[in-house]
Amino acid sequence: MATTDMAMRDPYDEAENTVRKNIRKLILLQSQVLEELRTMPPNTPLTSTSKGSELLNVCSAIERDISELQKVIDTISNNRERYRITKKIIAQRQSNIDEFRSKIKGVHDRNRQATTPDNPQPAICSSSFAQHQLMSQKDMLDQQDAHIIVLNASAQNLHQNARAINVEVTNQNALISEVGDAFDETNLRLNALTKRMAVFLDTKNPSLLRLVITLFLISIVLLLFIILL
Repeated sequence: MATTDMAMRDPYDEAENTVRKNIRKLILLQSQVLEELRTMPPNTPLTSTSKGSELLNVCSAIERDISELQKVIDTISNNRERYRITKKIIAQRQSNIDEFRSKIKGVHDRNRQATTPDNPQPAICSSSFAQHQLMSQKDMLDQQDAHIIVLNASAQNLHQNARAINVEVTNQNALISEVGDAFDETNLRLNALTKRMAVFLDTKNPSLLRLVITLFLISIVLLLFIILL
């Protein structure tokens, strides 16, 4: 089932989720870089920190991914009849791209403020960083909600399958019970017939009775065979 769900996912959504994860990684890297910059002299470039280069590389990679997402949206918007995607979905995806760009801009602004001497607005920087942290947490909660919805749907499917299996097992048990009852009834009739034959032949030897019945049946089969020929 998990494999089926993976196969049904939209590749665009997968790419969008990748950008979200990279942005969360970027924000975490930036918090570490800014913390390290506080212990360094003013005008220290980001690349002088232990993770400054990684921060810039991740930022550049995210910007390229955002550009690719924008190209996809532009292509779909210009060919809506071909791709059959509603305006609502396109607007939502464009809103997500704008949100990504806003977060990247915030990262660049904080980098610029951190490397500018005598920065007069440290509180604003901290507030902006806190806002981005909250937005990142909101993204994580949204993804968790989406996973919960998928799990709930899977649980409902399993419940329905379990009920169907239970009904089938109940029907099979009823059928087996009917066969058992029929077998018991046939066995009782056979015993009654054996007793009648014993009275008729005046013997209580079951082997002899079975032999007589077998020979009788064979004679009937031979008689039918002769008649048909």
